[in-house]
Amino acid sequence: MLNTPQSIALEHRELHETLEKASHAKGTLGSAARELHEALAPHFHREEAIATPPLALLLPLAGGQPTAAMRSVLPLTEALERELPQMLREHEVIRAAVKNLREAADTAGRKDFVEFADKLSAHARQEEEILYPAAVLVGRYVALAAPKA
Repeated sequence: MLNTPQSIALEHRELHETLEKASHAKGTLGSAARELHEALAPHFHREEAIATPPLALLLPLAGGQPTAAMRSVLPLTEALERELPQMLREHEVIRAAVKNLREAADTAGRKDFVEFADKLSAHARQEEEILYPAAVLVGRYVALAAPKA
């Protein structure tokens, strides 16, 4: 069983914890945080199911030959390729919710949540530019190079 690399899992956990704190705020800030949580929670769940576990193979693949056991990643990367357009559409919804949160945090004078919104925006860009493509490439490489059992 492949696990999400620890660095990514930790970042997701930190983002979730900060969003949880923001959702307890009163008024527009709390409302915006809850809206963002509704958009983000199922997305993170699916991401951690199919998009981030393949990244655990990056280091082993960079260090040597692919193995037959690595082929277990293929159902995940195939699902990611099928679902990637939907995941990117979800990012658009998330981006709008992050913008609302940032504006509410700025209005409330909550610099900590403004910084959180900026961090979450950067995280989404990193996924689009690096993490998703890397996971897809892991699958394509394993499919081509790993021996069949």
